[in-house]
Amino acid sequence: MAFRHVALFRWHPGTTAEQVAAVRPALLALADTLDGVRSYVCGPGLGLSETSYDFGVVAEFEDRAAWDAYMANEEHDRIRAELILPIVAERAGIQQED
Repeated sequence: MAFRHVALFRWHPGTTAEQVAAVRPALLALADTLDGVRSYVCGPGLGLSETSYDFGVVAEFEDRAAWDAYMANEEHDRIRAELILPIVAERAGIQQED
């Protein structure tokens, strides 16, 4: 069974390219340090529709416990607090098991 996590973000108007550019490498570096991550992709959206989000994360974990560890990770907390929260206007997320 796999546990999937999807998070979508819209940035505040006025968010700089430099602010956005810092998010992806930080998240990818974090994912590389975690046990139980099957796949992890993230990056800016293509903006192909008016309902598109600016940035997305799609992560697949071995199980719910691996996702719980990701969500409780101190580096993940730092990335959220320092890089994402200052620029995020809206967030959507979903978790699925299959």
